[in-house]
Amino acid sequence: MTWTVSTARCVGLRAVMLSMSLALVLSATNVASAEQNGGQARTVKGVWFVQVTIRDCATGVALAPPVNSLVTFAAGGTLHESVGGGGFAPGQRSDGHGTWTHEGGHTYDQRFVSMINFATAPGPGPGFEAGWMKVHHTVQAIDSDHIESVGSNRFYRLNGELYRTGCSTATGTRFE
Repeated sequence: MTWTVSTARCVGLRAVMLSMSLALVLSATNVASAEQNGGQARTVKGVWFVQVTIRDCATGVALAPPVNSLVTFAAGGTLHESVGGGGFAPGQRSDGHGTWTHEGGHTYDQRFVSMINFATAPGPGPGFEAGWMKVHHTVQAIDSDHIESVGSNRFYRLNGELYRTGCSTATGTRFE
């Protein structure tokens, strides 16, 4: 009888160990599959080379050639944007800092603010006052490596008074 109980315990222990091993293998397979799918998913998280076009809000006509920008959508919902040009004098505009949220499906909301450090008079461009600008865009993930967005920008004086609004569109390619 003792021998039968020992054999039963060994068989039971082997069955438990086999079940645990199988569970670990299946779990690892599911994690790997989720990571592969996540890497191929349409998400904005990462670094993007973006071309922004300032547009007439009423007609949608481009008002200037596209401006290059780098945008980083970080894990946790923060955003960093660096613009190259855009009618600002060297050192006049700071990088943009803001947030992004997943709105559902392939749609994301992005918002950021950048400082306008000093005023410039109108010349070939509109000129800017010292203060800040806020940008709000709705972003669509076209596929895992391309985004498009449309939105608005608002310019504020140092006293918080809104003095100009505008519209823009953007296209982006994932930076690898």
